[in-house]
Amino acid sequence: MSNIRDVAKLSGHSVSTVSRVINNQSYVATETKEEILKAMKELNYHPNDIARALSTGKTYRVGVVMPYSNHPYFQKLVSAITQAAFKENYQVTLLPSHYNVKSEIKYLEMLKHQAFDGLIFTSRAIPFETIVEYQKYGSITCCEDTLDYPISCAYTDREKSYIDAFGLLKKLKFQNIGVTVSRNEQTSRSAKSTVDSYCKVFGKECPEKLLVRNMQFFKDGIEAAKELTAKNLNLDAVFANGDQVAAGIIYQLKKMQIDVPVIGQENLDYSYLMNFSTIDHKLNEIGEYAFWSLFEKEVVKKLIPAEFILRGALI
Repeated sequence: MSNIRDVAKLSGHSVSTVSRVINNQSYVATETKEEILKAMKELNYHPNDIARALSTGKTYRVGVVMPYSNHPYFQKLVSAITQAAFKENYQVTLLPSHYNVKSEIKYLEMLKHQAFDGLIFTSRAIPFETIVEYQKYGSITCCEDTLDYPISCAYTDREKSYIDAFGLLKKLKFQNIGVTVSRNEQTSRSAKSTVDSYCKVFGKECPEKLLVRNMQFFKDGIEAAKELTAKNLNLDAVFANGDQVAAGIIYQLKKMQIDVPVIGQENLDYSYLMNFSTIDHKLNEIGEYAFWSLFEKEVVKKLIPAEFILRGALI
């Protein structure tokens, strides 16, 4: 098996020059670089990734912590992160957590032991305080507002978008509005923002009979529609926590021959195909910026405005 010294001997250049070419360090004349690459090809020499990481201090890997790998919301975020990473020859390692604190701590420990050059939390169960403790070991970015914590982030103002959505429904005289959220308000900031926004717009707490928790997927939307219509005979609109859930709600309501407008979130294909309104939280932009923020020397926080897209019954 060939090694770097064999490449140096065949190419006629020093080991240090060959190392600079392999690791893309410093300037190397074009002719010299071509001679070294030619020698590597003739010898069928492939750099050892582990050795290269030790010599450069970089793994060229980024870890992405995601609670669910089969959810369109996180798939869209990861796709944007991966595309940005690909342009810089970085590999992306997906780290499923299922909102398990021990799993998330394990991934932070992997960062500590230099398994990655940085970590991106698409969502999390651990507190920001814990993330701050690990920042000395590598770059960490979150895809949500990190508030006053010194953690880089790319995010959208969800509460503003929720207030806009409820404000429109109020303006249109809807009164019995079903609401779905992904988790309970104690563990999910987006769920808390949803119910807080409802309260700010309507001046009262969202009635329990109009609130359905733990909604994630299409099949959950089907169950939400059944529950909301059973408890609320006068249901006249639904604000769902995602397009996938919204699609399930619409599917079931149509089976029951009930026609009420439904608002989703994330502007996924479901909203195009089924022609319902949605909030685009710009996941592509958030994912791309989250990747780039890993390489900033200072903490950076990027607010990306959401877009309320009106379709179907609300136009």
